[in-house]
Amino acid sequence: MSTSIKPKFIPSKIKGKEGVICLQLIHNRKVKLLRTRFHLHLFEWENQPEHIKTGLASEIQTIRGLIRLLEMRGNYTLEKLTDLYKNNSFNGCLFTFIDYIVKRLIDGNRRKTASILLTAKRNFERFLCGQDILLDSIDNDLMRKYENWLKSEGVMKNTASCYMRALRSVYNQAVKRGLTTQKNPFSNIFTRIDKTVKRAVNEDTVIKLKNLDLSVHGELALARDLFLFSFYMRGMSFVDMANLRKGNVKNGYIVYVRSKTKQTLTVKMEDCMQEIIMRYERQTIDDYLLPVYTAQNSDNTSQLRNHNKRLKRISEMVKLENPLSSYVSRHTWATLALRKGVPVEVISESMGHENETTTRIYLASLGQSVVDKANAEIIRLDNNSTSYQ
Repeated sequence: MSTSIKPKFIPSKIKGKEGVICLQLIHNRKVKLLRTRFHLHLFEWENQPEHIKTGLASEIQTIRGLIRLLEMRGNYTLEKLTDLYKNNSFNGCLFTFIDYIVKRLIDGNRRKTASILLTAKRNFERFLCGQDILLDSIDNDLMRKYENWLKSEGVMKNTASCYMRALRSVYNQAVKRGLTTQKNPFSNIFTRIDKTVKRAVNEDTVIKLKNLDLSVHGELALARDLFLFSFYMRGMSFVDMANLRKGNVKNGYIVYVRSKTKQTLTVKMEDCMQEIIMRYERQTIDDYLLPVYTAQNSDNTSQLRNHNKRLKRISEMVKLENPLSSYVSRHTWATLALRKGVPVEVISESMGHENETTTRIYLASLGQSVVDKANAEIIRLDNNSTSYQ
């Protein structure tokens, strides 16, 4: 049996206050009222403004879309219908559902995942020329066309895979919620992580960066110093570096919790690190250790984007074949450590890797001095150092 939908005005019990428009649903002789977002006075209900008419038509269309979906699955109840309507901010379209998921991620303080999903959404919007698409319209043919479009746009394989994994996650959530039926649209679509050559720079390049005169380029000087600081800190990530506070400095060490793995890392404060901290101590806000955030911009994602743009300009100045990025410092530290004979297990410990279970059992007996010695050896590039013993 089909469901009838009829708008009804429910006046307020308080004199002079706006009433609310509800949608009366009748299915299998059962009646249920759904409150909409529209509030208005009785005279407005009798002479509905155009935006009310348009809004109600949109709400009814949303419910009819849900009804079609539920009908495909067999019998349904008004409770199931209203639950879908209330809990999913759903109008049958992909981008609307993505916005709903993003809001939930942000509310759960999962901003990094939300940022990745929004980036994937923007890219897919470009492919679709800005038009939203029904979840029911997503199939393997469409995703293959999107995959080919990404290749034609010169998007790197791992970046394309990241977009696909994000969209697949949203699609699977929609299927789980009963918002669409499973059509396996990502079958035979590349969603793995391709092995890539790590873009570490050599020892001479690090020394060249250290000695580069950027005295008349304040922003570039800061980018160079942040790159070096990350390197000195055993390849510290940009977000961890940005969030360092003065309270992280304790008894000659910098102690912090790595945001990605939630591991506590302890790095001995070397002179080269202290020099950078002192150089910028008057430019920091609040009690931050480094001037990554400003009073106008405390978003680490946009600051990372600015940082990488500046590193690219520096790369051009020193004529590097591959541009620097915040992550190059991490690869560089690990690569130079390996070349100097630092044991792999010490490198793993130094960088806070989380997937070295066997190694970590072995490392449980290593003292802090072993890691300190490894880092001191690597970052003293201008000395004639011997291999790590």
